[in-house]
Amino acid sequence: MFAIQALRTSRLRSAKSQFLKSALRNLDLSSTPATSTTSSNNTAPKLNRTSTQSQSSRTQSQTLPPDLLELLLLLSFYLNSPAGMLTSQQLTLLLNTPTWTCLPCHLPKISALISTHLHTHMLALCRILTPATNPSFLHRTIPKLLPTISSLQTSNLQQKAELAERRIKLATHTTTLLTLHHLATHLLIRILEQTSHGLLARHIKARSEYLALRAGQLATEVRGLKKKGERIVYSEEVKGALETYVGELRGGRERGRERRTQAERVLWGYGVGREDRGEKDRVMREIAKVYGELVREVEEVGQDVERLRGR
Repeated sequence: MFAIQALRTSRLRSAKSQFLKSALRNLDLSSTPATSTTSSNNTAPKLNRTSTQSQSSRTQSQTLPPDLLELLLLLSFYLNSPAGMLTSQQLTLLLNTPTWTCLPCHLPKISALISTHLHTHMLALCRILTPATNPSFLHRTIPKLLPTISSLQTSNLQQKAELAERRIKLATHTTTLLTLHHLATHLLIRILEQTSHGLLARHIKARSEYLALRAGQLATEVRGLKKKGERIVYSEEVKGALETYVGELRGGRERGRERRTQAERVLWGYGVGREDRGEKDRVMREIAKVYGELVREVEEVGQDVERLRGR
């Protein structure tokens, strides 16, 4: 537990050191805001208020003194130099320079410059985090800057982990999909080979061609047998008889037509087929009825005669 606390303290001290080094390295050395009626100890808080509230009437642009500018450059170079870069003689010479010996006197101004620099960057970060906030109230969000950035970093780490996990899943799914696509392509090629160019397809094609040729041959043979049968059955004598029979049928058809025409004429004479056929139709029906009765009586008489003869 003590080791963890010591490590945390060491990390915090190192972070503060790096923070101050970065602030000194990135200071704007062209000008510094200063007030005309304040002491050097109260410069930083009032600079913060003037920077936040934008009260330009209480500030004025003041050029840095040459000795302070030189001290800032030396201090930034000393703090950012790697270990072992300066020899002991160079380090002794640097620490004994008149500019370096004035460091305690210029510490309030340097603190004010660093405070102004840090405050400006804090406001810029607050403006980025809360763009909808009124610029006059951005200084109120500075205490919340660290928790907000920490939560954003934590959320960013979680989202990066989720993104990496999703990328792994996507790569896995993509690999599976490509494998299935390769398998489907292989099966498709295999089916095409079997159906279009395989042994079974070639066998079926050859068999169908053979059956087609065989069917054509059988059709030719059937036509030849038909003609041969016709020649056997329908000889010259049979053809002549058939032609004669056809002529007789035609003559009989003509004679039938003539007899029908004559019968129609006879019936027309009896009134059949005429408009005034009512009375004649009645007479003809009576005659037919009487004729039928006479025929039946004749048949009965004939039967009686045959019966009597049989006795």
